[in-house]
Amino acid sequence: MAASAVFDQLVTRHEHEVLAVCRSVLRDESRSRDAAQETFLRLWKRLTDRRREDHPGNVQGWLRKVALSTSLDALRAGRAQRSEPLDAHVDEVAERALARSEAPDRGLLDRELRDAYERALDELPEGQRVVFLLRHEGGLRLTDVADTLGVARATVKTQFARACVRLQAHLKPFAPPTDRTSRDTER
Repeated sequence: MAASAVFDQLVTRHEHEVLAVCRSVLRDESRSRDAAQETFLRLWKRLTDRRREDHPGNVQGWLRKVALSTSLDALRAGRAQRSEPLDAHVDEVAERALARSEAPDRGLLDRELRDAYERALDELPEGQRVVFLLRHEGGLRLTDVADTLGVARATVKTQFARACVRLQAHLKPFAPPTDRTSRDTER
């Protein structure tokens, strides 16, 4: 089978997962697509390099690692600034929620929560942020995150748990009151 046919099959089979990994790190649609394209460009070069006889054995794992590396490079280079299309989409969703909401303050609260979540993510140490985003937004299992990052599963579990604790602390003001709290305020 020709390299182009193999490449086309691999892109079709793995494009969704590669894009999900890129999105989970970059959180920007345009830059995520660029990173995914760079990932597949690296795959093409590897498949067509006549000097290389080794092709990635576990293509899925190899692509996840390259997508992660490409995305982290873009993030570190400062090219991962939020773009208008993603922000516009989030704003559109928030506006639709506001229109459906009975309470006008609901849309404002949703936007404040989203902004607080984004700030909290940005404040996480890089390792915790990457693990959390790959697991939570990228949809990877912790085992897959560990394989992608090349670290022990226990390390990933610890990083994920620490990220969750930090995020919970940052977002505590947005938590609904517990039954006890609501009863105490009624008195």
